[in-house]
Amino acid sequence: MRLKEELQKVKGRQFSKVKLVKAGGEIGSVAQTVYDMAGELDRFNSAQKQFFQNASHELKSPLMSIAGYAEGIRDGIFEGDSVRKGLDIILSESGRLRNIVTEMTLLAKLDSEEDIYKAAPVNLNELIQETTERMNPQLVKKGIQLHASYEVLDQISVTADRDKLLQALLNVISNAIRHAERNIYIQANVEKGQIQLTVSDDGKGIPEELLPYLFHRFVKGKDGESGLGLAIARAIVERCGGRITADNRREGGAQFSFGFPVSAG
Repeated sequence: MRLKEELQKVKGRQFSKVKLVKAGGEIGSVAQTVYDMAGELDRFNSAQKQFFQNASHELKSPLMSIAGYAEGIRDGIFEGDSVRKGLDIILSESGRLRNIVTEMTLLAKLDSEEDIYKAAPVNLNELIQETTERMNPQLVKKGIQLHASYEVLDQISVTADRDKLLQALLNVISNAIRHAERNIYIQANVEKGQIQLTVSDDGKGIPEELLPYLFHRFVKGKDGESGLGLAIARAIVERCGGRITADNRREGGAQFSFGFPVSAG
């Protein structure tokens, strides 16, 4: 009867109020499972609420800018060069809004849709080369040198969705470019069937208080963009059967570490 009462709380979405029913045997095992499940559901529910609050905040800012300038132009408040400036801001904020919505949609699909992820053997050496080529204009613009050493991956593959994994690498290296002073380092090695890949920079590093939450959605530091890029990277890497972590280097700067199992193919 007591277990039934706790299950009624779960049914009513009162996850935080569920108590552990002390019992022995199979009933005790079920009671422990119900208690653990309620805890997980409560954490998930809190994360979802936080996500929607953060999403609302991120979307509200560009929408307010767009609406404000559009109304100002319509009502003749802005004249001459101010109209052009207002239109530029509307276009810029519209682009930011589009990027946020696109990234939110991708995250939702990675969480819920199996058929969005097309896994196949991917040559990691070639993928890193393509990533660095795509990021080269940003590197040149900021005057940053990329030091890469990943030849060990030449004949090695991972099982992944190539386009998605490319997106994850682009997100991480783009993040490094934003925070680096002059240098970014990419290094790789293979040990005991595991590929270890690191992307590091010589910037100021990641604030210690931010480290535990860095891959959470809408968490961003100074100069961050949507706060979704690293969350997307983690979701993609984990779908590859890999892992991604972040830390600060002793020499200074941030370091992102990837771990992948070598593809059997």
